[in-house]
Amino acid sequence: MTADQDVDRFDQLAERLATLELEVAVVRASVEQRLRTRRLAVVDDDGVERVVLDARRGTGSVLVRVDGPDGRTTGVEVYALQADDGEHQVGLCVVRDGEVVSRWTAG
Repeated sequence: MTADQDVDRFDQLAERLATLELEVAVVRASVEQRLRTRRLAVVDDDGVERVVLDARRGTGSVLVRVDGPDGRTTGVEVYALQADDGEHQVGLCVVRDGEVVSRWTAG
């Protein structure tokens, strides 16, 4: 390969890198402007989900939970939903091992 070919190749790589940097900057700006998802889980150092934000089928909720020493989970979930009949409901649930054991709704 000649010196001129090396320069041409370097120029092509530099141009491709500049294009890639621009595209990454555009994607980053888009994500920073608006991040959209149906479910977001925040995990602890062990990878266990501690906070879960969820939105689906007319329902939005935030669940915060902890694991007990016996492996059982306890949590609290705040939710808002729109039922099929159009009624709105907001409430709070205590959840143990995935089951609702107590519920409060605004009435």
